[in-house]
Amino acid sequence: MSDDALIAGAAAPVGQRWIRSTAVLDAGWVVVASCALIVSAFFALVDLPTARLRTGDDPLRFFALGLPVIAIVVAAIGAARGSVVLVAVATGIATPGFALAGSLGASLLLSEASAFADAGVAISITASFIGIVMLVRWFVYHPIPLLGDQTRPVPRSGHALIALGGLLAVILLVSTVSGDTSWSTASVGQTVLMSTVAAVVAAAGVTRTIAAAWLACAASAAQLVAVLVVKAEQSTIPFDSDLVLRTGPAGLVALAVTAAASSFAAVRVAVDVEPDVVEDDTAPWRWNVDD
Repeated sequence: MSDDALIAGAAAPVGQRWIRSTAVLDAGWVVVASCALIVSAFFALVDLPTARLRTGDDPLRFFALGLPVIAIVVAAIGAARGSVVLVAVATGIATPGFALAGSLGASLLLSEASAFADAGVAISITASFIGIVMLVRWFVYHPIPLLGDQTRPVPRSGHALIALGGLLAVILLVSTVSGDTSWSTASVGQTVLMSTVAAVVAAAGVTRTIAAAWLACAASAAQLVAVLVVKAEQSTIPFDSDLVLRTGPAGLVALAVTAAASSFAAVRVAVDVEPDVVEDDTAPWRWNVDD
C-alpha cells in the first residue's frame, strides 16, 4: 500500500475520499493560505493622510505577493507530480510572508495607539493565522512513513537544525533588545510571529524527515531573498527593521547557513539504527516458573 493511500488523519477508505493524495491535500492548503496572504496585501494596515502602509506596496510586495505566487506555482507542480517534497518546498517559500503579515498586524492590533489601524490589520492577521495552522498541520501529519522508504536525515543533522533554529531566534531577540523596541504586549506578539521561520527550522530538526528538511531550507532561503529584495527596492530600510523581520546582518548569515545545512540534511540520509535491547533475565520483576 502506498503512502497516498494512507493520508494521515483520514479515516475513510481511500476510494471514498475526495482528495486521495497527500501531495494534493498539502498543495490545497498552500494555495488557500497563499491566496489569503495575497488578498491581505490589497488592504491597508494604516491609512492616514500623511502615512499609509500596505504589504502589497513596495518595498514589502515580495513578501506578500511574490513569495505566495511562487509558492502556488511550486505547489501546483508538486500536486501534479504527486511530490510531497515539492509541496513542502512550496510551504516553506510562503512562510516568511505569513511571518511579516502577522507580525505587522499583531503590532498594530495590540498597540495602545492602534486607533488608526485599518481593516487590513484583521485581514492580515487572519491570513497569517491560516498560514500558521497550515504549518502546524504539516508537522503534525507528516511523521516518518511506516511503510516504504524510511530513510531520514541522520540524528546529527537534526540536532544541527534545532541549534540553528535556536540561533535564529536568539539573533531576533538580540536585534529586538538592542533596538529601540519598548517591551509591551504588542512587541511580544510581534516578536513571536517574527520567529516563525526559526520555529519551522527547529521543528524540522525535531521531526527529522526529508520533506521537513527541504521545507526548512525553502523557508530560510525565502526569507533571505525577501530581505535582499526589500533592501534593493528601498536601501534606506535597516536590516534590523520590523519591515524585514529584524533579520540583521548576522541573521542573513545564519539564514544562509541554515539553508545550506537543511539541504545537506535532506541529502545525507540513512535508516536509523535499531536500539540495542539487553534482556536481563535476573531482573527482580520477572516471573520465574520456580517461584
